[in-house]
Amino acid sequence: MCIFITYIMKTVITSSDKSFLNLSELRRYSGLFKYLSLRDVSVRYKQTKIGFAWSIIRPLINILIFGCLSILVDKTQLPTQKFLMVSAGVIFWQLLSSAINEVSNSLTVNSNILTKVYLPKLILPLSSLLVCIIDFLIAFVIFILLFIFLKGLPTWQLIFLPIVILYGLVFCFSLGLLFATASVKFRDVKFILPFIIQILFYASPVFLSTEFILKLNMPEFAKIIYQLNPFVYMLNAFKYCIYGSFDNFNILYFGISIGITFLTLIVSLKYFLNFEKSFADYI
Repeated sequence: MCIFITYIMKTVITSSDKSFLNLSELRRYSGLFKYLSLRDVSVRYKQTKIGFAWSIIRPLINILIFGCLSILVDKTQLPTQKFLMVSAGVIFWQLLSSAINEVSNSLTVNSNILTKVYLPKLILPLSSLLVCIIDFLIAFVIFILLFIFLKGLPTWQLIFLPIVILYGLVFCFSLGLLFATASVKFRDVKFILPFIIQILFYASPVFLSTEFILKLNMPEFAKIIYQLNPFVYMLNAFKYCIYGSFDNFNILYFGISIGITFLTLIVSLKYFLNFEKSFADYI
């Protein structure tokens, strides 16, 4: 009897898939992924009076504030055109920043699940993206209708929009996953992240164009650092899909931006997979 108990205690559940990322296991838990995604959507605005209207109100307030600010700073465009440009930047930035936030909080928010049942833990950060996408789609549809009313139909480059959105989500998921993994052990991360996102907001062409920023009287190394920010090319690519012109495109920095994105993805996945077995010890 003692030998049998000892054998059971030494038995370890392992996966037959030895690959870097166990995609087959993720597919087996697709039902749980759908449930968690829909749960996040329903909980997001539960017991609120206006529900999904908050997905419009939040970017609208930012558009009004930074639209007025951009007009005061840069007077090269008509106010209506400036507000449209700022609107494009704000609603896409809202998607990017909310994706980072939701993914970074996905593990600590679901700590009760992590400690009680087995599941591929990568499902938790992945499922948190759905609510960000829904919020973005609501705001984007309203933006497109306003764009058509004031300016006409977007350019044919709109067909590249899904690729740009996917590219942005991959990078934000990677960043969020790094912070999510670190926050399990170091709870200070959740206090640092909002400051980082705020800095990135002002270091990206959300309400001021890249061309305008690069013409400012600042050191050359600052301009290089600015262009190394992957969010610069994500936001400019998003505006390109709507307006048909790419603000200050540089093939070198664009390639570096893509390289940084996929390097961040690999590093974040490696860090997450190496540390996930000990999540329950810290949560």
